Parts: sequence; C-alpha cells; structure tokens
Amino acid sequence: MNRCPCFPALTLLTFLFLAPPPASAQSNANWEVLWTNTPPSPASIGHPNRWMIPPKSYTGIAYDRWRDVLYVVNPDTSAGGPTAPQYPRIHAWKAADGTPATDVGRSAFPALRGQGGELPVPLDTIASDNGFSRNRGFAFNRWCLYKIDLDDEGRIFACNLVSPLMDLCILLPTGLCDPAYLNQGPFRVWRWDTPTATPMLVYATLDQAAAAIATNRNDMEMTYTRWGDAFDVIGKRAMYTPPSGPSYLVDSARIYVSGGSYPTQPAWNSEVDVLLADTRPLINRPVADVGNYHLDYRLALKLVNAGAALASHGVAATGTSLVHDVWMDTNPFMLHSAKHVQHPTNPWPQTYNQPPTSNHSVTTALTGESGPIRYFELPEYGRKFLVLADGSPTGGTQPGIPNDNTKARVLDVTTPGSEFLLWSETPPLGNNKHENHSAVQNWIADVDFKLQYFSPQEMPTAPGLHLTVFVLMSNNGIAAYRSRSAFPVELTTLRATVADAHVDLSWQVTMESNNHGFEVQRSFDRGRSWENAGFVAGRGSVTTPKEYSFRDPVTATHRAVGTVKYRLRQVDFDGAATFSPIVDAYFDSAPASITLQQNYPNPFNPSTTIAYQLAEAGHVTLRVYNALGEFVGTLVDGMKSAGAQQVTVSGAALPSGTYIYRLTANGQVVEKKMTVVK
Repeated sequence: MNRCPCFPALTLLTFLFLAPPPASAQSNANWEVLWTNTPPSPASIGHPNRWMIPPKSYTGIAYDRWRDVLYVVNPDTSAGGPTAPQYPRIHAWKAADGTPATDVGRSAFPALRGQGGELPVPLDTIASDNGFSRNRGFAFNRWCLYKIDLDDEGRIFACNLVSPLMDLCILLPTGLCDPAYLNQGPFRVWRWDTPTATPMLVYATLDQAAAAIATNRNDMEMTYTRWGDAFDVIGKRAMYTPPSGPSYLVDSARIYVSGGSYPTQPAWNSEVDVLLADTRPLINRPVADVGNYHLDYRLALKLVNAGAALASHGVAATGTSLVHDVWMDTNPFMLHSAKHVQHPTNPWPQTYNQPPTSNHSVTTALTGESGPIRYFELPEYGRKFLVLADGSPTGGTQPGIPNDNTKARVLDVTTPGSEFLLWSETPPLGNNKHENHSAVQNWIADVDFKLQYFSPQEMPTAPGLHLTVFVLMSNNGIAAYRSRSAFPVELTTLRATVADAHVDLSWQVTMESNNHGFEVQRSFDRGRSWENAGFVAGRGSVTTPKEYSFRDPVTATHRAVGTVKYRLRQVDFDGAATFSPIVDAYFDSAPASITLQQNYPNPFNPSTTIAYQLAEAGHVTLRVYNALGEFVGTLVDGMKSAGAQQVTVSGAALPSGTYIYRLTANGQVVEKKMTVVK
C-alpha cells in the first residue's frame, strides 16, 4: 500500500522494537520477537490455529492501523483435496500479541458464523454454482483469496491468483496430471468497506463487450501470463469541489497488480496493471456476476518494460499523482523502481512503456533480489522506506532443501543510489520445507509493518516512534518483530541561511543516543552527488535538547550553480548512519514560483480555506505544525498543475490555538499562521 503512517504529533524521529521472545524464534542485536504463530501438531485437535496445518494454507497478511489488527488470508482449510468444499477465511489477529481479535469482524465460516475474529467471507467468493466452480478461482478454488491489502482510509481489498498453468499437465509421481493445476479462472478483487461488511466484487477481468466474465477464460481484460502475485492498494475517497458546480465524491484508490512466469518459461512478465475507479456511466460499466451491482474499478494503465521483469512477487507504489515511482521486486532480478506515468485526459486503458534507462536498481544495499515489499514515508522528515523479505531460497528451486532466507529487512530509499539498510535483518522464521503458492523463487509469502509512537511515560528507556515488522512464511509461521533501539537522533528541520560570505546551517535535536556526530554534506548538481563540507561532533547519549550550527564558506562554485543542496549524515559510534531531510540554499534570488495566501476565515471554526498560486507545475507539500513546531498533519502531498489551488481544512480534530501551515513547492518554502477558536 502507499502508506503515509498516522501517529501522534511529534517533533522527533525515532524507531524501536522490543518484546518477549518466544521459544520458536531467537532475538538478535537489533530486533526482538513480539510473537510468533507456527502450525500446531497435526494431532492437536481443537487448536485455534489448526487451520495453519495444510501446506500453503496462509498466503497473505495486511496490517490494519485503524483497528490495530493483522489480517491473515487462509484460502484453503480443507484437507480433502482440490475437489472438496473450500471455505476461504481471513483471520483477524491482535497486532500486539498475535491472538484472535474477537472484537473485529464477523465470521461466515459455518461453525463460527457471526462471531468475531474473522472477516465475513461468504460462499459467493468460492463461486461453486452450476458446476463452474473451478473456472472462478485458481486451481479448483484452492486460491479463491490469495493476497490482501488496505487503502488509505481503511477499506480492505483481497484478490485471487490466476496462474499461467492453464491446461498444463504437471506430472505427479503416479504419472498422472495434477488436477489442481488443470483449470484457472479470471482475476477478481473483493472489497470490505468495514470488517463486518459483506464483501463486494469490485473488479473482474472482462470480455470484449465489457461484461463481467463468469465462465469465459479466454477474453480477459488483463491478458498476460499470471496475475495476483504482486498486489498493492493505495489512495482513498475524498470530496472534490470544482470551480463551479456541487462537490462530489472521488475515489482515488489505485490497485497495482502483477505476476510473472517461471524463469524457465520463454516469456517473462513485463507488465504491471493499475486499476482505478470506473467513472463511466453505470450503463457502460460491467455488472458483477455475483450480485445486482456494477463493478467499481477498471483497467486504467499498463506499465510495461520489455527489457526487465517488472513485478513477479512484489509491487509498492509511492503516490497517487499522475507521475510517481513504483517499486518492483523482480525475482530473480534486482529490486528496482520504475515510473508510473499517466496522461490526465487520454482514454483508458493507457500504456506506458518504461525506458530501460529510467529503471533504478538497488545495488548498493542489496546483493540479490528481494521478496514481497511494502513502502512507507515519514513525510515530515523527508524519509522513504521499504520493508522487504529475502529473495531466492538457499536451496535454489528444490523445495525439499531447508531454506534459511526467511528474514525481513528495512531499506532506506530516500536518496536514489544511496539506499542503505536500517539495522540488521530480522531473526529467521524457521527453515522447514516450504512450498509457496505456485512458484519456488519467493519463499516468504508476505510482509507488512506497523508504526507506533510511545511517550516517555509509556516507554521510559526508549520513547519515540517504533516500527514493527510482520513476516509471513507459509507452512512455517507468522512472526512480529520490533527493533530494540531508537533512531539515534531525534532531529528537527535543517535550516540554511545565505549571507554574503557564508551559509549558516542550523538544526535542533531533542535527544541523542550513541551519537558520534554529524557530517555536513552538500551537492552542487541538484542532489545527484554529494561531498562532505565538514563535521560537527555529537554528545554521545543525552536527553537534553541542543541547537547545532555549521558555517559553510561561500565559494565561486556556490555562486556559479545558484542553488546548493545541504543534508546531514548523522553517524553513530558503531558506524550506523541516517540522513536528514534536504534543504536548499539560494545564491541568486529564489524563484518567485509560489504565492501563499492567508487562510480565510481566520480565526476559524469549524473549517477554513487555504489558497495558493503556482507559477509552474511541481510537487507540493502543505503541512500543519502547532505553535511548538510539532508536526500535526499533511494537507497536500503530490503533483499540482500551475495556477490557483486551494484546500479546505477542518478544525474538528484540532484544539484551540495557533498553528503554522507550511507550503513547499519548486524549492521554495512559505509559512503563515492560522488560529482555531472553539
């Protein structure tokens, strides 16, 4: 999912993790185990996790930050073989301890109908009517539900898997074809608007007449070899007010989906499809084949790169603007980012052919491919991250060889070409024989994360923003890890002031932990390369705030380039390092590219309007801070066209007081004050 995390206002940047380690997983120097759930013994009748016993019985996870639960997809609970009745289920676990969240959801499983701890998954997700059940889900419905994700307002999406093995004979030891792989079905996406809502079919592959497919497997809207391996949902609904006319609801959710052929097959998947809200009149939209309603989404964009596989097991989009990055796991190739490029007015579906020269592979921090990936940002600090799993198993493609690559990592991807790993890898999650869906290249089936802020009262030894990583390894278990230590420095915004003979840099920290000091770095080529301008010693480990400063003498090079970028590289005594957000210093007059107007009304309650003007199109961020400089929230973060823009601000969640709204666009920063009165 593009997941901009929500957490209480803070001036700090801190990550940590701790927990009592269960016997099944060992902590390491950087991570401790919150909990693990592993398959119980087959003899354990009545065990609440007995559904984990069948091979490949849990395939996807998604963290719900609105309800603090983890959803686990259980597509196959029957041990009776592919022709036995199947009851796909989605379990809800408490994220803190991995126990059933009985206050969330509404089970439709016959033995637990109406109880909490599961999302409702009625039998229409199996589609077992009229003898065509095997044509609606992968492998005779063994994979009716396969992957799961949430959008940015808490709606839940799940999809099935469509494999390229249609009518292909996979020989069993008996010499007969494996019937589980003889028939496939169309790709389908379901959505739960709440954990108790009956899911709606919101997308299905279509025939040439734009009608939903029921049994036809030949005329699919998405036509490549396999869909469903990589699944990411970002965006949300919001009210849009045009310059004239009434306001209306806009659904900006984007569904990224892809798959991939086996490396031994002649064709490799070079396409990622993007599904967007279908804005056509209802008469032109296909009707769901499971109810009297229209599908909500349609194929809008094909991202194609014939020179490299785009997403065989993981995809993570970074935004909802017309142009942004999309991270791809490309087993057996390197993790890389490509571009999402969409024309604002051209008809759908559009196709964007990614130039190979525009690909950016992560070669500095990873030596091999990754597995599933999740993306998140800390926009108030200008930081971007990927949570990712190990790639190829240690035993290659032989499923009988134990696999030691069952770990997850956190990768800082803020600066292209300078990506680096935060902390070490998580502890391994077992190394049992593992069979992951229908491929063997990726043995960790899914990952996700949770951000949580702890106050000094809640966590006296390490307050701040903590990160928990969830790792699912089908047939081995599911684990939650939290780091032992915080980010070493809690750093507020870096500032640059230009004088005639020097640039004065200043930054403030609220506390320091194991801090050796700050390398001051500058770039004369718009951030493509960096050099050290100096070093400022830190204070080790202290809990008192301090204002730091550094003076960089102005040279002819400074004046020749006009604009110089600065950043800090904070270094621990053990060599670990993190980067600050980047700030610009202008040696010519700063371009007059943005104008920020005073919000009206001001003071206000319950809402006000902020207007601004852009001389040219660019990426805009508009953020709110309280009178202490603490981050409150983000109002705008995306590409905007030139001209007049405005945004409505609700004061419902803001206490009375004075706030600062800061507009950043095209290298300029402008601030104004507003007041909430209640």
